[in-house]
Amino acid sequence: KYRGLENLEFALDIFINQRLYAANFQALNDPMEGRFIYSRGSLSQDELRMIRGSKSDYNILSLSESCQNMLMWSYYGAGHKGFVVGVEIDDESTETEPVNYVEDLKLNERDDGDIAKNILSKKLALWSHEREQRVFKRYDPFVAVNVKELIFGINTEQRHVDLLTQIAEKFCPGIVVRTINKSELELGRVDEYDI
Repeated sequence: KYRGLENLEFALDIFINQRLYAANFQALNDPMEGRFIYSRGSLSQDELRMIRGSKSDYNILSLSESCQNMLMWSYYGAGHKGFVVGVEIDDESTETEPVNYVEDLKLNERDDGDIAKNILSKKLALWSHEREQRVFKRYDPFVAVNVKELIFGINTEQRHVDLLTQIAEKFCPGIVVRTINKSELELGRVDEYDI
């Protein structure tokens, strides 16, 4: 989970309470979240109401498969001044699904089962660099986790590194703490640039 330090309370909550916040889809940064395209007449008004209501029941925790994505560090890790936490989900009331990156948001015959969750598991292909895994939890906005790793950005201030390291080591025994190396960052060879 990529995080900035603009709200230290949220950052500390991760380590002290061993949990991450899961937001309703309407609070996520992609304005197309939860949207779908369907053929006129293919869904009744009752079916549309059911889908809309079911989507609202879910809270979503967005995680990335990679801690090395330069773009993710730029816009979710506060311009490389934040941190990434590596976690294991420790919450039996959740379901984890990889995001299905698609060219359009059409409903199709394969969208059976939990249609609302299938809709919320789709994003437009332009987001595919995020390599996102979604943790779904109904009603409760917090997902219990075991914090395993704390990785600081290449521009994280030393005072923040020191403070968060002390807190993380106190509340998360065995945590691995490090700063990402420029050469680890994905998206070309960054060692050729003055970062």
